[in-house]
Amino acid sequence: MTFVGRRLNLVLVVALAVLAVGTVGATVLYQSGVSAVEGQNEQLRAQNQQLREDLQSARERISGLQSRVTSLESTLETKNETLSEVRTERDGYRDDLQSVCEQWRQERDSVPEECENVE
Repeated sequence: MTFVGRRLNLVLVVALAVLAVGTVGATVLYQSGVSAVEGQNEQLRAQNQQLREDLQSARERISGLQSRVTSLESTLETKNETLSEVRTERDGYRDDLQSVCEQWRQERDSVPEECENVE
């Protein structure tokens, strides 16, 4: 019986050793996986923070550009109003010149040089 007892004890010791090695191996593998995931999470957090900073910078640039566009639109509107006023004034002078040239033609039957290209 001693032979059977020793053999049974040896099998139990080997089985316990295999189970212990398997448990340790699974734990090490699990910890390795967790460490890899934690490393990836840190990289993603850093990348996310950089993207937030880039987004904030882009928003600030857009805000500045919108202010500039508003300012330029205002300036353009003012210049268009001035241009319209100048055109109206020019058209009035042109009409006056045409009247003078027409009166000149009627009175003198000739056209001065200044009236040749008046339309």
